[in-house]
Amino acid sequence: KGLDGKGPYDLALFMGFPYYMEFVILSALKHFSTNLKTISLDRFYNPHATWSFPNLSVEDWSKSFEIILNKLGEK
Repeated sequence: KGLDGKGPYDLALFMGFPYYMEFVILSALKHFSTNLKTISLDRFYNPHATWSFPNLSVEDWSKSFEIILNKLGEK
Protein backbone atom coordinates (compact mmCIF):
# COMPACT_ATOMS: atom_id res chain seq x y z
CA LYS A 1 0.00 0.00 0.00
CA GLY A 2 2.95 2.36 -0.26
CA LEU A 3 4.57 4.33 2.53
CA ASP A 4 1.48 6.46 3.06
CA GLY A 5 -0.90 3.47 3.17
CA LYS A 6 -3.05 4.94 0.39
CA GLY A 7 -2.36 2.54 -2.44
CA PRO A 8 0.42 1.20 -4.66
CA TYR A 9 3.39 3.23 -5.81
CA ASP A 10 3.03 5.08 -9.10
CA LEU A 11 6.67 6.10 -9.74
CA ALA A 12 10.08 4.48 -9.27
CA LEU A 13 13.42 6.21 -9.93
CA PHE A 14 16.57 4.21 -10.67
CA MET A 15 20.17 5.38 -10.60
CA GLY A 16 23.50 3.79 -9.79
CA PHE A 17 22.65 0.14 -10.41
CA PRO A 18 24.83 -1.92 -12.73
CA TYR A 19 23.22 -1.71 -16.19
CA TYR A 20 22.36 -5.41 -16.42
CA MET A 21 20.68 -5.38 -13.00
CA GLU A 22 18.62 -2.27 -13.73
CA PHE A 23 17.66 -3.76 -17.12
CA VAL A 24 16.24 -6.90 -15.48
CA ILE A 25 14.45 -5.02 -12.67
CA LEU A 26 12.86 -2.55 -15.09
CA SER A 27 11.84 -5.36 -17.42
CA ALA A 28 10.02 -7.13 -14.59
CA LEU A 29 8.32 -3.92 -13.45
CA LYS A 30 7.29 -3.10 -17.01
CA HIS A 31 5.55 -6.44 -17.43
CA PHE A 32 4.16 -7.04 -13.94
CA SER A 33 3.42 -3.53 -12.58
CA THR A 34 1.57 -1.93 -15.44
CA ASN A 35 0.40 1.07 -13.39
CA LEU A 36 3.97 1.98 -12.38
CA LYS A 37 5.98 4.65 -14.22
CA THR A 38 9.75 4.12 -14.13
CA ILE A 39 12.58 6.59 -14.70
CA SER A 40 16.21 5.66 -15.29
CA LEU A 41 18.63 8.49 -14.45
CA ASP A 42 21.78 6.65 -15.56
CA ARG A 43 23.67 7.82 -18.63
CA PHE A 44 22.80 4.80 -20.75
CA TYR A 45 19.45 4.28 -22.49
CA ASN A 46 17.23 1.66 -20.89
CA PRO A 47 14.42 0.42 -23.15
CA HIS A 48 12.36 -0.92 -20.24
CA ALA A 49 12.07 2.42 -18.43
CA THR A 50 9.11 4.68 -19.08
CA TRP A 51 11.67 7.49 -19.42
CA SER A 52 15.42 7.21 -19.80
CA PHE A 53 18.32 9.36 -20.93
CA PRO A 54 19.72 8.38 -24.33
CA ASN A 55 23.29 7.07 -24.39
CA LEU A 56 25.34 10.08 -23.30
CA SER A 57 28.95 10.93 -22.64
CA VAL A 58 29.81 11.61 -19.00
CA GLU A 59 29.97 15.35 -19.72
CA ASP A 60 26.59 15.49 -21.50
CA TRP A 61 24.95 13.34 -18.83
CA SER A 62 26.34 15.54 -16.07
CA LYS A 63 25.05 18.71 -17.76
CA SER A 64 21.61 17.18 -18.35
CA PHE A 65 21.41 15.89 -14.79
CA GLU A 66 22.36 19.32 -13.41
CA ILE A 67 19.57 20.91 -15.47
CA ILE A 68 17.04 18.47 -14.01
CA LEU A 69 18.26 19.12 -10.46
CA ASN A 70 18.09 22.88 -10.97
CA LYS A 71 14.56 22.68 -12.39
CA LEU A 72 13.42 20.56 -9.45
CA GLY A 73 14.99 23.02 -7.03
CA GLU A 74 13.05 25.94 -8.50
CA LYS A 75 9.68 24.63 -7.34
